[in-house]
Amino acid sequence: MNRRLIVAIVAGILLGMALSLAVRSRQIRVFWVLTTRYCPRCDLQGSQLFGANLQGANLQSADLQQANLSEANLAGAKLSQATLQEANLTLTNLTQANLARANLTQTSLQGANLSGADLQRNDLCRARLLLVDLEAANLSGADLRGANLQGVNWTRSQLCNV
Repeated sequence: MNRRLIVAIVAGILLGMALSLAVRSRQIRVFWVLTTRYCPRCDLQGSQLFGANLQGANLQSADLQQANLSEANLAGAKLSQATLQEANLTLTNLTQANLARANLTQTSLQGANLSGADLQRNDLCRARLLLVDLEAANLSGADLRGANLQGVNWTRSQLCNV
């Protein structure tokens, strides 16, 4: 009986340490991104990057699923093949950003500025694009099934499969 209790206590301590390291590791990656603006293929899932200045950042193939990037500056950022599923990009500046082949399924983009952005072959299924500026954006091959497109500015956008 005592042996089982000791094993359970040790297992609990090790699990607690592993969880603490995982949280600390994510905090280190967030600090790294904010400092260097370079973190391709990073796991930033669920990160809090509200209002962050990530202009020109390289986040290609990064996992930003459920991250909060609302009011962030991602102008000119490289986000191709990134996973932004269910992320919060409300009022985010994404002008001239490269989001080609990114996953934006169920992403909140209300009021975001995507003018001149590359959204080729992008998955925008069920995304919330209310009042989004897509002026001169490239949406060739983008999947917009079920997306909320009310008040979107499509001026000079390249559209296909809408």
